[in-house]
Amino acid sequence: MPAPAPLVLDRTRLATVQVYERIRDDIVSLRLKPGEALSVNDLAAQFGTSRSPVREAIIRLANEGLVEIFPQSGTRVSPIRMSDVREVYFVRRAVEAALVHHLAREHTLDQVKVLRGILSQQKECVGREDVPGFYKLDELFHHTIADFAGYPGVWRLMHVQKFQMDRLRHFVLPMPSRSKKIVKEHKAIIDAIAKGDPTGAGEAMGHHLQQVFVIQEVLRTSHPEYFE
Repeated sequence: MPAPAPLVLDRTRLATVQVYERIRDDIVSLRLKPGEALSVNDLAAQFGTSRSPVREAIIRLANEGLVEIFPQSGTRVSPIRMSDVREVYFVRRAVEAALVHHLAREHTLDQVKVLRGILSQQKECVGREDVPGFYKLDELFHHTIADFAGYPGVWRLMHVQKFQMDRLRHFVLPMPSRSKKIVKEHKAIIDAIAKGDPTGAGEAMGHHLQQVFVIQEVLRTSHPEYFE
């Protein structure tokens, strides 16, 4: 794995927050693999900070279940726990199904046009195998639905809780077949919204989110060391 790029600190923001965000993003994107050891000294040197911001960031990540701290033994990236993923999925399915249900009842043509625009960009990412771009657009798709439904704060709350699920998604998204299926699933959600079909929109969203479990057993077989 190539060495991560140095962190250039923004002196107008707290160093602890920036260090936390960088380590969290490296864990979620799998640049830091489950089980990988983390050294406070090495991270402080990499980020050009003192040890204190790194220690504080590690504690926050441990509270979120992304790292494990073992006294006298060190710190490592937590394995992907499917029990945590299932709990996040349970909440996310209920919330996002409710959001698209609401949006299907009360939407505008312009809102549907924006969602189709995001879908078009996702298709382009699939064509050029742009996985990071596809992931960002996937986030934007779900965030935009929450905004259009009138509940942007709901997505912010979900964002904090879904890091474990996102790690699993980063295993899945590089698979071309899965990216193409996600495009079809997003299209089904948009079509149901455009037709004013709340039940169909909720079912399409539930089916879409559930697909992460369809292939998780394959992933656990190919990478058992990453799971618990």
